[in-house]
Amino acid sequence: MSDKITKEGERLNTIIGQGTVLKGECSVKGTVRVDGVIDGSLSATGIAILGKSGKVRGDLCVVNAIVGGQVDGSVIASGKLELQTGAKVEGDIKARTLVVEEGVFFQGHCDMEDAANERGRAVKDTLETSEVAGEAEKQKKVEEADSDDQEITFHGDPV
Repeated sequence: MSDKITKEGERLNTIIGQGTVLKGECSVKGTVRVDGVIDGSLSATGIAILGKSGKVRGDLCVVNAIVGGQVDGSVIASGKLELQTGAKVEGDIKARTLVVEEGVFFQGHCDMEDAANERGRAVKDTLETSEVAGEAEKQKKVEEADSDDQEITFHGDPV
C-alpha cells in the first residue's frame, strides 16, 4: 500500500507537520499525514499516514493506515493497516488486513476480520434460517377429516 498511497480521486489533503500539536478530536475527510502530535482521537475517510515523528494519543479510526510513528490507543482500520519498522502501538488493533514489518512494538489485542469470514458467517446465517423454516414446514398439524368418508393424512400420507 505504501507504494500506491493514493488512488484515483484520493489525494493527500491534510498535513499535520512536525512540531504541530493538536488537542482534541480530529476528523478528516480524505487522506491525512501526521508528522506532529494529535492529543486525541483521529478519524479519516481515506488513508492515515503517521510518519516516524507522528504521534496519536487516542484512537485511530480510518479506512487504511500506514503507521511509522506512535499510537497510544486503539487502531481500527476497515481496510489495510501497515505497521512500519520503528512503529509503536499501545492499544488494540482491528483491521481486515495487517502488515507488520520487523522492529515494530505492539502491546494489545488484535482482531482481524476478512471478507471470507464475513461471507462464511452470512452463508451460515442463511443456512440456519433455511433449517428453521424447513423445521417449521415439517411441523404441520395432522389434517382432520370433515366427514367419515374423507381420509386422514399426515404430510400427504394416509394415517
